[in-house]
Amino acid sequence: MRLPSYFDSRRAIRAGGWLATILALLFAQTACMQARADSPAASCVQPRPEDQVWAVSCRSLGCEPLEQQVTQLKYWRYDRQRSWVRSSLSELVATDDPNVITTLFAHGNRISHEEAFSTGWTAYRALAQSADEHPIRFIIWSWPSESYRGLVEDARMKAWRTGPAGYHLGWFVDQLNPQAPVSFLGHSFGARVVTGALHLLGGGSLDGHRLGKRVHPDRQLVQVVLLVAALDNDWLLPGHYHGRAMSQVAGMFLVNNNSDMLLKHYHILYGRRGPEEALGYTGLATWCVSNADLSKVSQIDGGCQVGRRHQIVGYLESPDLVARMRPYLVCAPSVGPPKLQAQIATSRRGEPTLPAE
Repeated sequence: MRLPSYFDSRRAIRAGGWLATILALLFAQTACMQARADSPAASCVQPRPEDQVWAVSCRSLGCEPLEQQVTQLKYWRYDRQRSWVRSSLSELVATDDPNVITTLFAHGNRISHEEAFSTGWTAYRALAQSADEHPIRFIIWSWPSESYRGLVEDARMKAWRTGPAGYHLGWFVDQLNPQAPVSFLGHSFGARVVTGALHLLGGGSLDGHRLGKRVHPDRQLVQVVLLVAALDNDWLLPGHYHGRAMSQVAGMFLVNNNSDMLLKHYHILYGRRGPEEALGYTGLATWCVSNADLSKVSQIDGGCQVGRRHQIVGYLESPDLVARMRPYLVCAPSVGPPKLQAQIATSRRGEPTLPAE
């Protein structure tokens, strides 16, 4: 199978047809509902006293090679005055603590700079509520997913952008204390960003790009939750596009949805008759998966909780789904995720003042 490059020609973008029209309508519905769910509001709620909330942006980094763009990442910290304050990598790394869990959240598509902060704030609040007393350093990863002209064209363009965003995320994680526990939450195309970063951290390459000289080549394995992941269902298999990702994973929880009408038409990213299927729609393809990797994975179908909706708010508003995500993401490392065998299921808030780009 040909691996899609995020530096491919735009030939596929110009592909059209009635299926493309369906996808466009679905994207329009998703974007509208997401915008309503994540609209900024005045904050009256603080993070827990023991927690930190940060944001890192890889938007608007220019045209330099990926290896040079990482020096232009932008950082913010939440200052508990209901506002975001510009910060730096050195300040963020200075808060590294082996006793603090770092949870990285990568949002999905068609999310603006402002919405990345409000969506991340919503995710933090959902996870922190009823979490144990262990401190959390929650980091919002903002990647260039703002709306682009033409909805199908937009989807294909963003699919390519997840490659550079994954590279930036992988580089960033390599700067963190390798003894501090790390977890990842990725939604939709944000799941591609997460697995791309893990693939690079595992020694893999994306379209010829590898992480350069590593700061911390050896680090703890991570916990991962992927919500309706918009990546091919075989990408995590050995030798495939993100085939080194599982080498970095201690436990992975997949919330799929075989009622998701957006992921049903995932193959349009490749053309009208593409055979590709989304991991978040079918679940993880299990052929050629080692028993060791398979034992790390637990999968459920969230269709009963959220129906056909693709946007993240439905998953964050489900107490049952959040309760099952929480052990992977924010609980004390000594507790860890539940020891579940791999399975395939069949079946408004107060946001802080938003920063300027």
